[in-house]
Amino acid sequence: MACAQCSVNPQNMTSTVELPPRPVVYAHRGSMVLAPENTAIAFDIALGFAADVLEIDVRLSRDGIVMVFHDERLDRTTNGSGRVCDWRASEITNLDAGHRFIDIHGKDWTAGGARVCTLQELFARYPDIHVNIDIKDRSDKAADTVALAIEHANRENSVTVGSFHAATLLRFRERSPGVTTAASHIEVARLYFGRWTRNAASPKKNIAYQYLQIPTRWWGLPLDRQAFIDAAHANNVRTVYWTINESARMHYLQARGVYGIVTDRPDLANEAFGNPE
Repeated sequence: MACAQCSVNPQNMTSTVELPPRPVVYAHRGSMVLAPENTAIAFDIALGFAADVLEIDVRLSRDGIVMVFHDERLDRTTNGSGRVCDWRASEITNLDAGHRFIDIHGKDWTAGGARVCTLQELFARYPDIHVNIDIKDRSDKAADTVALAIEHANRENSVTVGSFHAATLLRFRERSPGVTTAASHIEVARLYFGRWTRNAASPKKNIAYQYLQIPTRWWGLPLDRQAFIDAAHANNVRTVYWTINESARMHYLQARGVYGIVTDRPDLANEAFGNPE
């Protein structure tokens, strides 16, 4: 059965999303291939290639500090071992975050000065850069603590928050209703199958999110169809696709009028799109 949105004629849609001159470039953990991920070194490199947004992951330490870190455990990216939630923030920030990392140019980053930082440290280092935060812990405490950190830094207007955990995301929205958020998996599915887009001429007003942060395909479903992109934009929802690391795919999505891409290769994105005006 064809999904409802596929029958919508894009010619009849009026986008309410103001598209930038080029797709907005989200630096995925700074980069996972140019430098140790989720570290200031990676973020600085990405910004040097004119990335627009720092895409980060966060987890709580044992003492309830928001750490910029992706995995549940420390083992893959640091010289520590065990769960992030079992270590104090001061202990985590002293670890080598480049442990065992070799970049695409063959450079070994062990003992290269890469460190895990807290969310507050990241906010202080990049006061004028938009930050996209992915809450990795599945808990109300994580949602509340991230919300509080954003409030303390007065960053409500320069962050976007998402999570793979729908309940955690809902809690965050209740705690910080003024902060923009990305759709949960369930919300993406509802939009894709047309529950909220059957009448594109009358965009719905009850959508709780402002962004789709999605892959081009999900369980075999093509999420990069023009009709779906247009339907999202008609509902004032910005389309951001991950993780796009090839120039050809960047140009393909640019031609479809997407709002942004998430990439490990801000260097290639800079070549593909040029510097923002």
